[in-house]
Amino acid sequence: MSRLSATTFRIHRWLGWIVGLQVLVWVLGGLVFAWLPFDGWVKARDTVQPPAVQLPAGWAQRVAPALQDLGAVTSVAAVATPMGPALRVVPVDGAPRLLPADGRAWVAPDAAAVQRFAAAMHKQQAPVRDVQRLAEAPRRLGLVDEVGGRRDLWRVRFDDALGSRVYLDGATGVLLAVRTEAWVWYDFLFRLHVMDYGGGEDFNSTLMRVASTVAFGLVLAGTVLAVLALQRRWRRHRARA
Repeated sequence: MSRLSATTFRIHRWLGWIVGLQVLVWVLGGLVFAWLPFDGWVKARDTVQPPAVQLPAGWAQRVAPALQDLGAVTSVAAVATPMGPALRVVPVDGAPRLLPADGRAWVAPDAAAVQRFAAAMHKQQAPVRDVQRLAEAPRRLGLVDEVGGRRDLWRVRFDDALGSRVYLDGATGVLLAVRTEAWVWYDFLFRLHVMDYGGGEDFNSTLMRVASTVAFGLVLAGTVLAVLALQRRWRRHRARA
């Protein structure tokens, strides 16, 4: 019994050294996920309301000529833009197009239009810190990509408690994402939690499989040690009795 206990203790100790830091990350991540207000802070619903789309009267007749010129399409969707409501049309052959709902030719938004559009989304009317057009969003904390690899973006940052910011498509101004500092930390810890340091969504990576298997061995060895300790205590109790 003592040989089993000593061997199990050594296994438990070495497994603890191997996987202990990752177990700590798992527990820390779980703690943050449980306590951080997801909808209000992570999704920024306490601060930013995505724009509603309200198509003007007679929009169908106004866009019909341009829509017919595009030929066959795979999808049509109404979207809000800094230049007013529009239809996002995806032709069978060709890149997506925006057709303004008023029937006019499309004009790309400038920084002033983007700022007005983004400011109207903020529930608390927080002041805008800056408006920037970026080739790509900078990574945060070394791992976090706030826009999933999209390029050519407008970023509008607000001066509020959550550090809210909205990302818009550079050419159209269509809303792509709303982010906060809480979202950055949530995403960072989630990537560490699932051990996917690239896309942040792969639960079945080799690292995850190895770490979870070693962690199971750690728990199993700890369980064996606990059972052996209880047996020793029970034998001492009976001997005293």
